[in-house]
Amino acid sequence: MFVLLGASDDPCLVAVTGALAARSREALIIRHPFMDHVCAAWRFDSERSDTSLTIGGEQIVVDGVFAARRAAQPVAPAEQWSQADLLYNQAEAEAALLGWLWGLSCPVIDRLPAWLWYRTRRPVLGWAPLLEQSGLPPLDSIISGDGKALAQFMQRHGGAAMGSLAGGARQLVDESEAAQISATAQMAPVRLTALHQGAWRACLVGPHLVWDDGTPRQAGDLSPKLRSFAASTGLSFLEFIVTSGDTPRMVDIDVRPRFELFGPDAQSAIADGLADALTQANAACDDAKANARVTP
Repeated sequence: MFVLLGASDDPCLVAVTGALAARSREALIIRHPFMDHVCAAWRFDSERSDTSLTIGGEQIVVDGVFAARRAAQPVAPAEQWSQADLLYNQAEAEAALLGWLWGLSCPVIDRLPAWLWYRTRRPVLGWAPLLEQSGLPPLDSIISGDGKALAQFMQRHGGAAMGSLAGGARQLVDESEAAQISATAQMAPVRLTALHQGAWRACLVGPHLVWDDGTPRQAGDLSPKLRSFAASTGLSFLEFIVTSGDTPRMVDIDVRPRFELFGPDAQSAIADGLADALTQANAACDDAKANARVTP
């Protein structure tokens, strides 16, 4: 049984469930292995980690886990809990889930390190060293609380895109807004990114790189660089947005690819790629276990 973590109506999880079914493999969508109708037992020490999952009184064998679509849910107020206790409880549950994923012997997409698990929207500037090594530098950016430096950046680039330090949606700003941005920067650092005309979207799924519907063939020339970057991170499920100019630059990277933003053909290819990654890695794990049993 493959466990897919997230909402039951998540379009990506529904598509992956269908792709696994087409391969005669079962999948189960659950929000959290330690909550709801699921009973999980996790035993570990410094040498080994064992886990079991029971649903409806029946223990299931976990063949693989797809965790990249799951997001922590907001804490709902409860009369029997103080807000501080609720937040503490959620933090403990998130830490336990992260440890559980890293303790599994089956394939997991993706085993994020803690610094990404708790802050998944890392600004593209944070990936700059690895991007430079892969030959695909990020767009020019600045993170600063210095109003003068921010104004100079906007003047140099004819405006900018302003966004949160944690990444996500950006707001277009021009030089005339320098005073307002400078005032904002006095309270907290501001991130500005150079403007660009067009962009291509791609999703790395294991060894496969899926370009969005309608992407021209020339974008394929960037595939080796994107795969090289992914290999340097150790991650197998990533979304990329790259400028479509003569000198491509990285606009954004998401470790939780936004499946719903891709066209129907790309979505189908992504779901198939995820199903292949889970089942093929699972088969490799089974072979390794079999070989370990017969090795003298």
